Amino acid sequence: MKRSHIIATSVVVLVGSIGIAGVAAAADDSGNGLGRGRGAEVQLTDEQKCEHQDRIRERAANLQTRIDERQARLTERRATAEAEGLTDLVARIDRALERLATAETKLAERLATFEDWVATNC
Repeated sequence: MKRSHIIATSVVVLVGSIGIAGVAAAADDSGNGLGRGRGAEVQLTDEQKCEHQDRIRERAANLQTRIDERQARLTERRATAEAEGLTDLVARIDRALERLATAETKLAERLATFEDWVATNC
């Protein structure tokens, strides 16, 4: 019985080692274990950025619209919660509004940086 456990353990260790070696061999230069999978960042070349600048601006405008809509909904919900005396909910909504304000600031900064880049490179 003991011998079969030793053999089974050895097989598990061997298979695990082969699996780890396979992932390591498939790694690309950036250190991503399985190469370009779902969610991998796509880096555009300078020419692509120049070609797609209208789409980039459009996506930023769409994101700004979504942020504005979300802020309006949260502000309405906050007013309702405050009128009903739900202080915990008001605090949670305030935190969500702060996160949206941060996201809006980041978006504005990134768009300004992109516009400066476009002015110098395109």
